[in-house]
Amino acid sequence: MINIETKLKNRLDEAVKNNEEIVFVAYSLLEKFESGIKYVIGLSLPGGINDDLFSPIFTCIKELTTNAVKANIKKVLINEGIIKNPLDIEETVSKTKSVLNERDMLEYAVKAKTYGLSVRIYIKIESGRLKVRVVNPVPLTDAQDERIQKKITTAQKYESLAEFYIDNPDPFAEGMGLGLSLVVVMLKGAMIKDAVFEVTSDKISKTYATLEIPV
Repeated sequence: MINIETKLKNRLDEAVKNNEEIVFVAYSLLEKFESGIKYVIGLSLPGGINDDLFSPIFTCIKELTTNAVKANIKKVLINEGIIKNPLDIEETVSKTKSVLNERDMLEYAVKAKTYGLSVRIYIKIESGRLKVRVVNPVPLTDAQDERIQKKITTAQKYESLAEFYIDNPDPFAEGMGLGLSLVVVMLKGAMIKDAVFEVTSDKISKTYATLEIPV
């Protein structure tokens, strides 16, 4: 049973019925926000929230959203001069992780909103596929993009996340590495055929994580 407000439930029911794209806007991860996403996933699957694919699909979307939220928080820390040198991976990771607790996350969610740093999750059920795009207004550098694509490619060779990190330790992962590797391994472990997953950036103003799953 998903705890969701009646008004939101009715709006989501109508959107799915009419094959409309649903947009969730987030500055942090809140229970209300997660409930909405869970409800839409449940509507898209034959077995609803009890479907075998429900848990892995929700986990993948949550990981992608978490990564985007972390990237926005890192941008706030840079804007406020708390991260002095964004090219110093050790400093960037250390200072970003230091505010990833419940109290500070809420504070930085407010700051992210002030800076216009929202995470937008677009979900649409179309032609028997669940299509998800997670967009945040922080572009990747060439070095970040290269590192991410390498992790995705490498993770595709593994059956479990534990095996992946034993062979590919990354003490200075910037939040993206673990989440993206988890998505790849979970999709493979759930034996979802014809799933599409990619991370791209226009290198100017946005980063996109795209997930398509046949349902």
